[in-house]
Amino acid sequence: MKKKDKVMINKLCERYPNSHISSKPSNNSKLIWFYVEIDNQYIGIPLSELSEAEKELLKTLFPKYHEIQKLNTNEASKKWFEYLYGTGNDYPVNEPNAEYRIIQFSITQYKADFESEDWMEAIKALFPHEITIIFTSQNNGAIIEKKHNYLLTLDELYTSIHALESDFYFKIHFFIGQFKALTNELKSLFQFEQILYSFAKKEMGKDRVFTLEKVFPLYLLKNIPSQTRRIGFSTIYDIFQDDPELRRLIKLYLENQTNASLTAKQLFLHRNSLQYRIDKFTEKTGFDLKSFATSVIVYLACLDFEYFD
Repeated sequence: MKKKDKVMINKLCERYPNSHISSKPSNNSKLIWFYVEIDNQYIGIPLSELSEAEKELLKTLFPKYHEIQKLNTNEASKKWFEYLYGTGNDYPVNEPNAEYRIIQFSITQYKADFESEDWMEAIKALFPHEITIIFTSQNNGAIIEKKHNYLLTLDELYTSIHALESDFYFKIHFFIGQFKALTNELKSLFQFEQILYSFAKKEMGKDRVFTLEKVFPLYLLKNIPSQTRRIGFSTIYDIFQDDPELRRLIKLYLENQTNASLTAKQLFLHRNSLQYRIDKFTEKTGFDLKSFATSVIVYLACLDFEYFD
């Protein structure tokens, strides 16, 4: 039986000489992959060599297949894609005074029958104004958002992510870019944000939404030798090692701009209990969190301890 299937694959290769054989399909938009179940192999046939009738027949014979959907079919998506990812420098729209931000997204653990059209409609429904969506692959792309008076907040985005993940059964990550006028600086900023997003997915993957202010400090830390960081943060590290919960408390306190009442509420602590722990931290380390410069150092130590320890 296995030998017969190999003959079948060979026959297909004879009929379609530019085909590829592989244990798994690739994301090559020029190929459609058909799975030969018994032989546990895929054959990738160039779409240019198939008529529509042949393609439908092969789908019937091999019901398990992989075909990249056509992406960026509307004119706006094509122009933005060429501007951001291509070699062209022509602006996608003629609005010199308008500001835009690029929201990068990634989808993981999606099912084989995922439909990008359904995903696009769901994303468009999140925004109160028109947006442009571009794809770089079936599960990666960017949302182009023009600056308006009302913008989607981070809290609203987090809520939407939970709803989308429940509806589509996959995980979503976003990187919210900064607004910039449509000049060459926007493209340069986007290229830097791509670097930060790639870094964030690798080092901060448990988070769902990333921003420059959230990722950049950790990115800077990563580019400092670990031994140097440990020496610089050694006093703070000693305290965190003995009391890991204190790091969470201090980090949240700094993220709340040293608002003790808000931090105590979020941690379900009495305000006096929170202040007592902060005073003890200052007493043991000599770092006064009322100083902005000191707070920056302590916050970087919190990040380093959380992600790189």
